[in-house]
Amino acid sequence: MGAIIVTLNMGTRPLFVIVIMLSGACATGNIGQNARVPASPNVTNTVSVGLAQLRFEDATRHRPLPTRIWYPSKPTPLGRGDTIEGIFVAHSATNAPLASSPQQFPLVLLSHGTGGGSSNLVWLAEHLAQHGYLVAAVDHFGNTFGNNSTEGVVSVWRRPRDITYVLDALLTDPLFGSRIAVNRIGAAGFSAGGYTVIALAGGRYHPELMAAYCSQHPTEVVCQLAGDLDVSKFPDRSSASASYSESRIRAVFAMAPAVGQGFAQEDLASVSVPVSIVAGLHDEVLPFQLNAQRYAQFIAGSHLTALESGGHYVFMPLCNPRGFQYAREVCADIAPSVDRKAIHERVEQLALKFFDEHLR
Repeated sequence: MGAIIVTLNMGTRPLFVIVIMLSGACATGNIGQNARVPASPNVTNTVSVGLAQLRFEDATRHRPLPTRIWYPSKPTPLGRGDTIEGIFVAHSATNAPLASSPQQFPLVLLSHGTGGGSSNLVWLAEHLAQHGYLVAAVDHFGNTFGNNSTEGVVSVWRRPRDITYVLDALLTDPLFGSRIAVNRIGAAGFSAGGYTVIALAGGRYHPELMAAYCSQHPTEVVCQLAGDLDVSKFPDRSSASASYSESRIRAVFAMAPAVGQGFAQEDLASVSVPVSIVAGLHDEVLPFQLNAQRYAQFIAGSHLTALESGGHYVFMPLCNPRGFQYAREVCADIAPSVDRKAIHERVEQLALKFFDEHLR
């Protein structure tokens, strides 16, 4: 069954994704009844999307920030680029030659969910790159698969500065820097990454509001992730509610954005760039009304798309059989009828139309 879309215009006014992949604690065995392996997409031997791995580090904050970048390339044999991380379906050629024209490309910066990584939005990155975008995704230090902690989960305010740092680094990169159109930069994020891009648009997060909510709803997933940490003891607690607005980012696309309970209406009043939000009505991790809908209600002029089909992890990539075996938590959808590929295609269309409108 394809995705059914309900579109809402908001004229006024995270999860946090846990990716448990390929570790000894992962579930193994046969694919369950709710874990449909998607049919293999039609793949040619040649692709026009390249993928490069860049190494950045914010030495001031002691944060390594490895970054993947997808880009329009000259037609290149796919080779072994049909998976990423060994479990996610991908269609890009590593280190393929960068397309010679146009001289400059618009850029979209990506932010993953909690416990995830730069590969998690590969499906969207490849689609945008196929249509003439540079797309860069960072690994958020301390909140990435293999490098995740409860403090990293809770301190979401550290993430927007990662994006700003990577943007600065990209603009001086010897290969990509001169090819970026500096007045055509956007950002997209999923779950905690959805919060991240809204913060880059000017939203100010208040952890005390989130803590107050969790004190009344301790069994909710997002509250359980926070554990019993005392945020007031974090060394950078005073920075939690600062503005991380990034003026070079002209539009943001947020998928199932997290920590909506940590914002009051006035905390989103300064968001002035175009914002598009998409989330599932039946999100089992981040309730739609408390997150996506709350953001949309408080961000003047924002656009909200509600997906009738799919849960929180529908925004994760398509998985190969190994992915279903070792990472069922993010590969399997909430019902056998969910068509993740169809939902991806719809969200790809929404994102491309949105960025084309505001960055072209």
